[in-house]
Amino acid sequence: MNSPNDILQSTYANRISYSGPNEDSRSELKALNINENDNILCVTGGGDRVLSLLLDKPKKITAIDLNPCQNHLLELKKAGIQELNYENFLKFIGILPCNKRLHTYNKVKHHLSKEAESFWTENTKTIKRGAIFEGAFEKHFKLISAIIKTIRPSKIRTLVTFKNIEEQRKFVEQKWNTPAWKHFLHFLTSESIFRLFLKDPGFYQHVPQQVSIPKYLISRMDHSLMNHLILENFFMTFLLTGKYNPEHGLPLYLEKKNYPAIKDALNNSIIETVTSPLETYLDRLETKIDKFSISDVSAYLNEENFISLLNSIHSAGNENCILCMRHFITKRRIPDLFKSKFIFDPALEEELGNSDMSFVYSFNVGVKCTN
Repeated sequence: MNSPNDILQSTYANRISYSGPNEDSRSELKALNINENDNILCVTGGGDRVLSLLLDKPKKITAIDLNPCQNHLLELKKAGIQELNYENFLKFIGILPCNKRLHTYNKVKHHLSKEAESFWTENTKTIKRGAIFEGAFEKHFKLISAIIKTIRPSKIRTLVTFKNIEEQRKFVEQKWNTPAWKHFLHFLTSESIFRLFLKDPGFYQHVPQQVSIPKYLISRMDHSLMNHLILENFFMTFLLTGKYNPEHGLPLYLEKKNYPAIKDALNNSIIETVTSPLETYLDRLETKIDKFSISDVSAYLNEENFISLLNSIHSAGNENCILCMRHFITKRRIPDLFKSKFIFDPALEEELGNSDMSFVYSFNVGVKCTN
């Protein structure tokens, strides 16, 4: 029988699955309370959360992913920030239009590891098109956004301009959430669509049978529409328009005010990339970890593997280490065994679930017990 890692490696080995910011890193920064002495372990994903965590100037971030392509993408973004000014980085990565990305790549590639340079030299078309939009997730949702814009163009143009949440709520209730729209959304968010286009087991493999994926996603989208200005929400803006607004609501590391701090932190903090199953790496690790940012890896694990991972995190964590993990549709309950090993914060978890711009997630945040 194939292990979860075998399944994931066969799915992801030769593709970028996530290229853009699909998580709101403000949540991790609030949960982890990072300081300059911290040694952080962070799942790489699209690299955006790794870069955003630099704002709190940790000593070191180990970016780990089972998929080497995700680490190569992080290296490309890191190299661009190191070499380019703000506007040129937005052009290079794909936020702003540009027809000289390959020329820019030749300027930044000396910052890359040998493996990453080899990968990108073989994938120059991805760079030319703007790497931030080239993940499987991003391509899928750009297609969906193109369909949505065809169906209700004027409504989208209106929705992304509101500067007052009460006005946005009124528009959503009266103009946006029609029965026909809800029916269409139910189709777009069905398991069959995810299986067909994304082929990402994290979207469906361990979801309980009684859980309706469309109902959950639609309810979370409604929560975001009623509580977050779309103008300020990079995640919802991308889902609806297929692009990011360079003037409003960018993810933390792409905000103009934060760019100098990110660039400076890259000169003072160490980012090490590791391609490995998370548990395998933790079990052989000698240096203890202070903060864990593991995204929604639990979505790809069965219950036995999830418990095994928690054991590895507990063993690899320093005294009073902090764990922050997200849960997508598969909501993992913390086993009673670990409630004596970590002190979890339900109030903070609820707060993050309500405030997170990437609205599909819930959270667990726990501090390792010292006794």
